[in-house]
Amino acid sequence: QNEMLRLATHVEKTRGMAQGKYIKPNFGDSKEKVAKIIVKAVEEGKNVAFVLNAKKETSYLFADILNCDFSKLFGDEINSNKDIENLHFIANLDENIGLPRIRQHATNITKELNETGIDIECITGGLDEYPITPRKAEEYLKEIKPDLVIVAGVPHALYVEELDCETIAVTDGPRLVQPLNELGYSHVIAELDAHSKTLGVDAIVDSDFGMMIRSVIEWELEEN
Repeated sequence: QNEMLRLATHVEKTRGMAQGKYIKPNFGDSKEKVAKIIVKAVEEGKNVAFVLNAKKETSYLFADILNCDFSKLFGDEINSNKDIENLHFIANLDENIGLPRIRQHATNITKELNETGIDIECITGGLDEYPITPRKAEEYLKEIKPDLVIVAGVPHALYVEELDCETIAVTDGPRLVQPLNELGYSHVIAELDAHSKTLGVDAIVDSDFGMMIRSVIEWELEEN
């Protein structure tokens, strides 16, 4: 636990908002514009990877961004996200790591995602290991060579500069938007009030960005 705390502090000081200089709040890119990039990429058969790298309870909000049914885009030929070969889900949802409460969060989220047809194909560690779980995510991403990567939760812990593709960060801090752009993310989304929205919950809660991705999927269906 102490080691994780030390590593978390290091991540904030070197890659987050504790770098010492004043960072003005910034509300990031247009959620609609970025949601359309994701939906279009999945539709076109591009290799798309969602990475959940979230901290404790806020995972209930950030997991919502993965919780979208892309199979609707393909009509009757595909019934579930599981059948979309170019769609990948990576998450720090190890159900055997951390205090019982933390493990329970991981169990709750995994169960809910499974119900939407989402299988986590690479488990990177536990919900309180977010400073180090990106190492495993990075290894896996190098293997699957994605065209687009979405990192939700603590995206600054992932070495985005080592990825050779389009990238989207979803953060809970308006003051993290600028540092994330500087690290090299192509697009940055700010998800407000993550802490207050997830206080005392035990199920996935709606995120603004998750709702936007689901809306874009519905709009696509209406157009076609």
